[in-house]
Amino acid sequence: MKIVFISTYYSKGMGYSENCLPKALANLGHDVHILTSEYNVYGITENYMKTYYSFLGNPKCEIGSFDIDGYKVHRLKSSNIGGYLFITNLFKKLNELKPDVVHSTEIASLMTYFVATLKPFFKFKLFCESHQHLSIVKPYLITKKGNYFKRFVFKLTRTWPGAFSSLFIEKCYPIAPDCAQVAHTLYGVPLKKIKVQNLGTDTELFMPKSKESKDLLELRDSLGFKENEIICIYSGRFSNDKNPLIIAQAIQSLINNGKAYRALFIGEGQQKTEIESLKNTIVLPFMKHIDLAKYYQLADIAIWPCQESLSMLDAASTEIPIIVSNKIGETERVINNGLFYEEGNVQSMSDALEILGDSQKRNEFGKVGREKMVQKFSWNIIAKSIENDYKHALK
Repeated sequence: MKIVFISTYYSKGMGYSENCLPKALANLGHDVHILTSEYNVYGITENYMKTYYSFLGNPKCEIGSFDIDGYKVHRLKSSNIGGYLFITNLFKKLNELKPDVVHSTEIASLMTYFVATLKPFFKFKLFCESHQHLSIVKPYLITKKGNYFKRFVFKLTRTWPGAFSSLFIEKCYPIAPDCAQVAHTLYGVPLKKIKVQNLGTDTELFMPKSKESKDLLELRDSLGFKENEIICIYSGRFSNDKNPLIIAQAIQSLINNGKAYRALFIGEGQQKTEIESLKNTIVLPFMKHIDLAKYYQLADIAIWPCQESLSMLDAASTEIPIIVSNKIGETERVINNGLFYEEGNVQSMSDALEILGDSQKRNEFGKVGREKMVQKFSWNIIAKSIENDYKHALK
């Protein structure tokens, strides 16, 4: 079948849904296309030049089409409407491609609303996703106290358009149970059209590897890690809302108590200077998805102190335990293969790290995590499940 994904942003070499799901569906033999803007991920955000430029290059890319990983990407001209991108010529491109299925990567987007209005004039079946976790929802939308004007504006621009779009979609795929709650209560998606579908990992790229292998020993040596040190890794933005600084602070506390821990940070952001100022931390720049695997294989523990991250799945797939916030909405990623800590509490982070100082505990958690990723979180398995939904809708 011919499948068209619509994604606001696209960057080569990343591990996001718009990179991995099209690849997995193309591997199943489908003709897959992505319609996207000319911007890299986060391309219109104010901190792009400081955080992402050295990694992704210019925020704005050349308009045109290219093939990658078995599918075709079409970069189209876009307009910035109040801080939200809208891809122009969407109607023309859909009419040219004549897809069987259109799959939008977010229910709450201008493109999804627009495509829903086109649906009566096309034969395609419309699907969408919802990635917004409760952890990043504005508090006034949850408590429903005060801020009446803001909540009215939200309903006018999000809830009602989302409910309208839902009239024309076959299924909405929230990526976690709390995202399903957001999709239903804030974006007006009927429960009968919601199917929770977790994001995935490339279990063939992110595989376990012996830490005694020659290349990992050489990498460990090149980074200056000692044989007895427990290596803790974080990858992503060094922003206050992600707060990787707390990892360095917790490890500093453990080192002061004579424990042998080191921290490896991969990314860029506003906390970088503070992280580098603390002892026993190594900071590397952002790197492509394919290059991260060896660093997870090298590490003993992976940590994401706030919010969910796809990287949690990649790390777990390499058979290492993970530590995450007790406030995340997708707990299945962590149960029996990692630990929760009290978000923002340095001592709680230190305690979790000490528990995973036991190599046997790490091995037990790591094996559970790997098995879970292979059986439930593999992009190949997810693609087959979604493919079945497409086929059922087309019947």
